[in-house]
Amino acid sequence: MKLTGINGFIYRICTLIMQFSYLQLLWICYTVLGLGVFGIFPATAAMFSVVRKWIMGESDIPVYQTFWKTYKNEFLKVNMLGLILTAIGWILYIDYHYFTFGESVVSSVIKIVTLIVTYFFITTCIYFFPVYVHYRYRLMDYIKFSFLYSLASPLKSAGIFIISSVIYYLFMKVPVVFIFFSGSAISYIWMWYVYTTIDRLRSNNKKGIVD
Repeated sequence: MKLTGINGFIYRICTLIMQFSYLQLLWICYTVLGLGVFGIFPATAAMFSVVRKWIMGESDIPVYQTFWKTYKNEFLKVNMLGLILTAIGWILYIDYHYFTFGESVVSSVIKIVTLIVTYFFITTCIYFFPVYVHYRYRLMDYIKFSFLYSLASPLKSAGIFIISSVIYYLFMKVPVVFIFFSGSAISYIWMWYVYTTIDRLRSNNKKGIVD
């Protein structure tokens, strides 16, 4: 029996909450299963593959099967790319904290340049997982095109960066919400935002899009 009116609305909201919390649970469990450092990247890619299907209108997909397929198939490749991004982030962290001290002009210039590079690194990371689950590229092309997409739409990149920061801050204020919805909710927002950007920027050439 199909529910309508207020009952139908409540049912859809409850279903949505259950879907997001279930996806979050899968993300946490499979991150732990991969011992954290080796689990977080494939688990995150798997989570984005699920929300991508939802955004594309496939709301009735088998969540676990879709998640597990991506986690298993992309485990090695996405870990390699994830570790590369982690290394870049660590280098930027070291640059900022150890090479920008002092009040000299050179130190100030290095600090500003490092902050600019860090910003584009963060926006590249925001685009990375949506691009990874949406396209089939050669290994390093995922990072390259994530960076190019972040440059091609600077206002949207800034917007998603600000929105993500605000949402993260609000979730941190409510630990229960953070635990059950932070990853899945933010991944949905990122995927939707990036998907609309990609859809606008790409031409009629659809080569490389994942089925």
